[in-house]
Amino acid sequence: MPDLDLTYLTPRKLTVQRNTVNSVMLFWEPARMIEPIRAYEVYRDNSLLTTVIQRVYTDNNVKIGGTYQYKVRGIAADGRLTPFSNIVKIYITESPGIIYWAKANQYSGYVRGTDVSKYTPELDWRRIVNDGIKFAYVRAGGTKLYTGYDPDIMAARHTVGIKSVGLPVGFYFIPLWSSQDYDINKAKTEAKKYADHIIGLMNQAGYNNYGDLMPLLDIEPALSDVETGLVPNQIVSWARAFCDEFKLYTGRTIMIYTNRSFWEDWGVTSEINTVKNLPLMNAEYYEFNNYLYHTDTPVNFGGWKGWNIWQYTQTAVIGGYTRMDASWCRNLDLVMPPSSPRNLTGYNISSMTVKLAWFKNREIDIIGYNIYKDGRFIAQTKDDFYFDRTGLQVGSTYRYMVQAVDMYYDVSPAVPINIYIWN
Repeated sequence: MPDLDLTYLTPRKLTVQRNTVNSVMLFWEPARMIEPIRAYEVYRDNSLLTTVIQRVYTDNNVKIGGTYQYKVRGIAADGRLTPFSNIVKIYITESPGIIYWAKANQYSGYVRGTDVSKYTPELDWRRIVNDGIKFAYVRAGGTKLYTGYDPDIMAARHTVGIKSVGLPVGFYFIPLWSSQDYDINKAKTEAKKYADHIIGLMNQAGYNNYGDLMPLLDIEPALSDVETGLVPNQIVSWARAFCDEFKLYTGRTIMIYTNRSFWEDWGVTSEINTVKNLPLMNAEYYEFNNYLYHTDTPVNFGGWKGWNIWQYTQTAVIGGYTRMDASWCRNLDLVMPPSSPRNLTGYNISSMTVKLAWFKNREIDIIGYNIYKDGRFIAQTKDDFYFDRTGLQVGSTYRYMVQAVDMYYDVSPAVPINIYIWN
């Protein structure tokens, strides 16, 4: 019998959708982000169908013309049963209609990735690569209440493993979003510690940069009993300060990781969202929600007009490993800084005139090139050449630098050239 004392753990938002001609998929959400639930019972037409650990189930035994009702309930760690979820009903038509979107996207040409943390054991990354994964994010660290930046104990192992097989790697950081330890100044301190830690992790893998992919700031509730207790403006103000400081300190642009339900629960509207100009990694899991709509992708929220990465599940099987996160990315150009301009040349082509020229970058998100002279920014151009006619003196040598800029104002390493003015 259900235990009414466990009402607060009742599974919620059960949905059902067509998967194939002869199957449907059930999705539901947990009552809480952290819950003492060890499994779920799935019922069809009031009869126990199966017991599962994940919050998703495929019923492969439905027939055209049939009508089916489903409900689920949780099994607590001590064996007690929660009350049932809401009941959902589906009629099986001859046509399955829109197919489950994760399957539809397998052939979309998108790039598939994953992410790992201290909760992920050490992996054989050759198996991951052989299963089609093209990029990976690593949890660099989080925040401990009152003590600040807390490095992830598995970050170095994961980073070295990922780079050993040649995958692009990025990093994410999860602050402790809590009014108990809220301080805008700490946002700047944490940003620098995050950046320094990334450099250290990449050094251990034999590289010296801030990762191949855009670093992430993870905006989601703490996976603990700590209450957020923050008003919407506090959340976005802290995030903005963090991202600005990281950009100032490293030159790299931060990407925001969050979820529409987090935004709505916290009451962060597009009007007050001060980080909506930054790229987005949208976490919309098929286990929790039905996001088919008309585009097979999540709906926009918070003022963002799309997403750069869509984390669509946390129960993927990748390389034989279960319960893995999986994501789609339209094109890795959208989450990586530009490459350096190639074949830079420069000449004193006529009296008091310098011409710089280079090969255009091939990335799809390039908006132009920054030009520097003797360490000072002098111009930005959309062309693959630039003429400088200002402040030149015969007999002097000037050091020019050119760097590519993308639509998120991430920049490439600058390419230098020295030019002697002879006429």
